[in-house]
Amino acid sequence: MLENSEPFVIEQGSREVFVLEEVALRNYRNYAEQKVVLSPGFNVFAGANAQGKTNFLEAIYLLATTRLLRGRKDAEAILEGTEQATVLGTLREGATQLSVVLDRHARKRCAINGLGLPRAADLIGRLPCVCMSAEDMAIVRGEPSDRRLFLDLELSALYPAYLRHLSVYKRAVEQRNSLLRLSREQFVPGEVFEPWEVQIAQHGTAMRQFRNEHLDRLRPVAQEIHRQMAPGEELSLVVERNDEGELLDLLVQSRPTDTARGGTGVGPHRDDLGVEISGRTARQFGSQGQQRTAVIVIKVASLLAAREVLGAAPVLLLDDILSDLDEHRRAHLVEVVIAYARQAVLTCTEASAAGEKILKASRVFSVDAGTIHVE
Repeated sequence: MLENSEPFVIEQGSREVFVLEEVALRNYRNYAEQKVVLSPGFNVFAGANAQGKTNFLEAIYLLATTRLLRGRKDAEAILEGTEQATVLGTLREGATQLSVVLDRHARKRCAINGLGLPRAADLIGRLPCVCMSAEDMAIVRGEPSDRRLFLDLELSALYPAYLRHLSVYKRAVEQRNSLLRLSREQFVPGEVFEPWEVQIAQHGTAMRQFRNEHLDRLRPVAQEIHRQMAPGEELSLVVERNDEGELLDLLVQSRPTDTARGGTGVGPHRDDLGVEISGRTARQFGSQGQQRTAVIVIKVASLLAAREVLGAAPVLLLDDILSDLDEHRRAHLVEVVIAYARQAVLTCTEASAAGEKILKASRVFSVDAGTIHVE
């Protein structure tokens, strides 16, 4: 199916390192206590709506990204009437255990083999994953911040250096913004801004380079897949800068306007990911089918690019995505899953929605009212 994407294919026999062997939940969403042993291949979780399928898949996503798949406050994922939620994941490679603890009254805590990490973000990259869910439509339909978040999560999981650049950059922007707000009330000498602006320029420039190189890797794969799924249409992906010139010079020049604005108006935190279909902005002019296809293509390309960068396939999470596709797109996606995924977790209302090819290679679970059983 993807003949022209062969440079992005991992040879058989490559080291398989990203296999999640077991997931244990305590007071997470609608799970009081649950332990699931996963197949190293495909896993299908079937059940009616609102039974906990997506909640389980989200727990894996939390281990991979330290973020919730739905909602913005960690407390939303804590079982009602309890104070803490715990998610534990055991990786086959070295029996490494990852854990995330959510607390109603404190920041989330992350650990590896029981040793607490200084920051939650230090867990990112330990369990690389590619997730496809209804939330992904924000990549096309959402705001620039949604697309930046997509890039930041992708790159942070693939490149530890990008995560370091991003962390320092965010802190430097926060410090500069504080000085900008202070300068509204009193005079702040330029030299006070300089250390933070140097950091913003240095790490922001590095972030942009990572983003551009990642898209250079993603683009040809995405375009080939898109041609197969939507013949006659061309997909374009490009990072759209909100400024032109050397970032340090721009920061110095923009101090007066940024002071009035109360925030830093230049830099990669203001850039966007341009998604176009046949020369037209997908967000404004794409049909619902075109937008959905673009999102699936971007995610599949992310899976293939991650295989090449990491040397092994990340865990693939598909949240009730197959049943929403027409026969043509479903067939393409199923072929991709079978050909390129190592370990996959799929949710659907009926196991049959996964398709005969996937079911033959799957461990099937039923989900009912916060309880999971192997079929």
